[in-house]
Amino acid sequence: MTAKSPLPVLVLRPLRQRDAFLQCLDKAGIAYSYCPIMRIEAIAEPAAVVEQIRDNILKFAEFDQAIFISANAAEIGIDWLDQYWPMLPAQMQIFAVGQQTAEILQDFGCQVLCPQQPNTEGLLTEMRELQEMANKSVIIFRGGGGRMTLGDTLVSRGADVTYCELYHRLIDTAKLEEARSLVTRCGGLVAHSGELLKAMGSAIDDQLPLIVPSERMAAMGRELGYINVQVAENALPESMARAVTLALS
Repeated sequence: MTAKSPLPVLVLRPLRQRDAFLQCLDKAGIAYSYCPIMRIEAIAEPAAVVEQIRDNILKFAEFDQAIFISANAAEIGIDWLDQYWPMLPAQMQIFAVGQQTAEILQDFGCQVLCPQQPNTEGLLTEMRELQEMANKSVIIFRGGGGRMTLGDTLVSRGADVTYCELYHRLIDTAKLEEARSLVTRCGGLVAHSGELLKAMGSAIDDQLPLIVPSERMAAMGRELGYINVQVAENALPESMARAVTLALS
């Protein structure tokens, strides 16, 4: 099946050095406009927050399990760990949300557990190591202001949870205005996160195909006025590219 829309799809995700999703679109012959309306910034201030990150890193061996929520959390977390841990604790169980995150950690030398369903729900339902959590301590590496579902569920299962927030997700207002102007000339909108979708606001064209990685985001899109919503199997680049192809065909 090939995409038939003569108009490019609009991709909003933050800039990455090697974007596997964009590579998938290129391979499929799908035209796209890339307008990263969000940028990722590692936390560098205030000093008290940086000191808290450092304290969590220094106490890394005291945790039973570590969970990295995203590729950004893995990349920035590794930068921190590399400063203080020439050898990682052998007994540590390390989990990744998504294959890309897992690969970053594996390249650093970590043994990584990763669910087939690359999201929080996959971790909570598939990982037997995260079911009985009494007397377990967990550190969750993530960006600021993330969802509380993972930590709250682990606490309900008996875990002691510490969040280590490593970066900010910031909406670039200039890029946002550019994206809002581009969307009227695009054949579809690809939003990988709820923050990106909310930033774009109500649907300018309710018939515009919206491609998202989860039913949770599909419901959010419908609330914003989108009627034609295509839900990918998951957030992996190949799955999202297949969903784009289906949406445009």
